[in-house]
Amino acid sequence: MVLSAHVWGADKDYGGASLLPFQLSAGIMGVDLFFLISGFVMVHVAERMDPGRSQALRFMYNRGARIYPVYWVATLTMIVFYWGKFVLFGEATQTGGLFRSLALLPQPRHPIVDVGWTLVYEMYFYVAFFLILLAAPRRKLVLLVLWGLIIAVSNLAGWVAANAWTKVAFNPLTFEFLAGAGVAVLLRKLPDGFVARSALPALLIGLAAFAVLLVPFDREALTQTRDHGARALTYAGPFALILYGAAGLERAKNITAPRWLIASGDASYSIYLFHIPVLLATGKSLSIVLGDRGLIDNVAIIATGASAALAVGFAVHRFIEKPMLVFTRRLGDRLLQAPSPVPRQERIW
Repeated sequence: MVLSAHVWGADKDYGGASLLPFQLSAGIMGVDLFFLISGFVMVHVAERMDPGRSQALRFMYNRGARIYPVYWVATLTMIVFYWGKFVLFGEATQTGGLFRSLALLPQPRHPIVDVGWTLVYEMYFYVAFFLILLAAPRRKLVLLVLWGLIIAVSNLAGWVAANAWTKVAFNPLTFEFLAGAGVAVLLRKLPDGFVARSALPALLIGLAAFAVLLVPFDREALTQTRDHGARALTYAGPFALILYGAAGLERAKNITAPRWLIASGDASYSIYLFHIPVLLATGKSLSIVLGDRGLIDNVAIIATGASAALAVGFAVHRFIEKPMLVFTRRLGDRLLQAPSPVPRQERIW
């Protein structure tokens, strides 16, 4: 979804009038679905971990090892890219600070890797969840509810906009993470028969609701997505239904995505981090070579940009991300002397 939105943007920026429909720009809402899925996954990670500080530390190490190494490679890539753009074309790019970008700390600007702003929130979610893992198992659900209440009160009190840190800590997008966690808890509690009957209707209703939101999506709607409260309120519901439906079908009827889509999911983090520099490079190059040739340059930018972004993303996943994950897992086993939790034999619903 995010890739499709940025392909639309590249087509518009480098191809003149965009050939693609404006509704594709709504693909940025893939970020919101990502936050729900993240909350959903964290509940299942917690379910297969023993309580205590050592496992909580291992959780935090695993999250950092999953996010940071390939992100640092992407940041270095963007630094080289922006330097080359300045040298060749005299085009300067304003970005966030280097240290805060590398550490994924809150700052007034987006990180050097533009999509890294979502990872700032993701790391905040992980830190909060780490603290919840330190609590007794029976208190985890209460702490999740308390977290939501703190976010609600902070927004009502107007504390969100105080500084870059409060904009993250009290951001209403947190409700999307909590909604995903809520879906996971719900699927654990509901009987199998009810899940089997309700999963497909929930999925179809969620997809239909999102489709209805797409029909009137225009520039004003795109601008309104900067209001994170309205954004969470609008999209968390449909995405929660989609998530419940998809996970419920897998649980109750063993219906899963096709293998090619699962492979795309495995590579999605690398695609996410590297698709923007690829689109910028291909768009700039083709605009110089082709100029304004009507539909020809639009088609070339769309086809070349999208295919190159996918190819680079899959290559980074295969040759950089996966070896890094193996290395960091083994390093964690040695440093923390606590193996990563492995799935139990039974379903963790």
